[in-house]
Amino acid sequence: MKKTYTEAQLKEKANEVFAQFPKANKVFATVDGNVFLQENYANMHAGAKGRVLPFDRPIEAVKEAVKAPTADEQIKAITAVTTLEALEPFKADTRKSVMKAIEDKTAELTKSQA
Repeated sequence: MKKTYTEAQLKEKANEVFAQFPKANKVFATVDGNVFLQENYANMHAGAKGRVLPFDRPIEAVKEAVKAPTADEQIKAITAVTTLEALEPFKADTRKSVMKAIEDKTAELTKSQA
């Protein structure tokens, strides 16, 4: 009887392969523990009755790097704006305090331009 691996065990094996192949974004593991860079090879190894699981490269580091600014940070940036056009990127933020700061800054800039 062949040994079969759980999905968690296969994920560990996939992460080892990602460490060995830094340019690989996806790997394919068969339930017998083999991990392949190409899906076709995994399917051929698994055979008709085999099972192949795809794994994507973990992106935890990317998630940490892309942090949204806090409302206070946004408001501080809004107060530094000197033109109405520079306020445009902030308008996508729907937090009430940020929207209020945008309204106040818009009124201030409009008044100073008149």
